[in-house]
Amino acid sequence: MMHSMAGAAFWSVTVLVLWVAAVGGAAWATVRMIKRPPARPPALPSPLDILERRFAAGEITREDFDDARARLREHELDV
Repeated sequence: MMHSMAGAAFWSVTVLVLWVAAVGGAAWATVRMIKRPPARPPALPSPLDILERRFAAGEITREDFDDARARLREHELDV
């Protein structure tokens, strides 16, 4: 008789501990997901970056590059 009561107490405590662990783990995961900062989209390259890349690739001449860069600088001063 004592043996069955000890076994019942053991399983009752074990099940209670497992439930607490499961609920605690779910709560921890929920809080962790909520506190995570939102994903930011990648930054777009600036117009000057695009211009420099096109010049480096040989898509535009030095004269075109200088003219476009001068226009970009004029625009930056206006803003």
